[in-house]
Amino acid sequence: MASGTKNRKWLGYTLYVVVVALALLYYLFPAEAVEKAFDRGIKRVSPALGFKAGKTGLGVPAGIRMDNALLYLEKKGGIPVFEAASLYVGPRLLEAVRGRYSFDLAGKAYGGDITGSFDRTGADGTEPGGELSLRDLDIAGYAFLAEIMQHRLTGRLSGNIAYNTDANRRKSSSGKASLRLTGGLLQFQNPVFDIASIDLQAINMELELRKGEITVIRAELAGPEVKASLNGSIQLHQDVAFSQLNLKGTLEPLAEFYKNYPAIRELLQTMKKRMKRGQYFFTITGTLGEPRFRLL
Repeated sequence: MASGTKNRKWLGYTLYVVVVALALLYYLFPAEAVEKAFDRGIKRVSPALGFKAGKTGLGVPAGIRMDNALLYLEKKGGIPVFEAASLYVGPRLLEAVRGRYSFDLAGKAYGGDITGSFDRTGADGTEPGGELSLRDLDIAGYAFLAEIMQHRLTGRLSGNIAYNTDANRRKSSSGKASLRLTGGLLQFQNPVFDIASIDLQAINMELELRKGEITVIRAELAGPEVKASLNGSIQLHQDVAFSQLNLKGTLEPLAEFYKNYPAIRELLQTMKKRMKRGQYFFTITGTLGEPRFRLL
């Protein structure tokens, strides 16, 4: 009986210590220091970017949880580049034992899910790299895209992104992305030949980043009104809106397009010499902020 009472006391003391320790961790958690550490890490990848979070605390399992995490452009009045309603970052314990900085991350953003990992693989831990998976992000709520585009794009974005950089030589950064936009709709700021919007339905893209340039390996549109393909390059500028476009592609109007826009059908009839195998060829030059479209 005495032994049972003693055991219960020890159990009570243990639970008390655990509760107090958790309470102290919760109230004394260095949220500001953690936020600054993330901000410094982001700047190693791109000095133009800043990071802040509305709330930072301990996450379960062992890790850090942030609410309203924001990646923004510092020199552009804090324009948001990416916002996450919630973000969890946790260390990979087995990798830490091996002397590698490696983290898992997961969160919610634009009504969709993000998961991935982040590693620092250099001899001194200065070469960040990572992978990110996106699932059903609502493009209509992505303010940064609206900031640099003249027209409104809606739809759900999914895909995978891989990225590596040398903090000492940023132009050697490289990456690949495989993205898919579904349920897409392009709404023109002002109607073009009485066309207010185009149903994009599905767009598949394969992109590669190397030496400050994005190569569009493949971009294909499958819609009920038009089919299109695109390839070329985007020369990145520190101000994204001024990034130079050098793209070319094909456009194939389908029967539904001619049915919905009879006036356009008559116009295209006069341009039949430009058509090959039912397709029109075009280029897109200029910048992301002010693209220039031209039929060949």
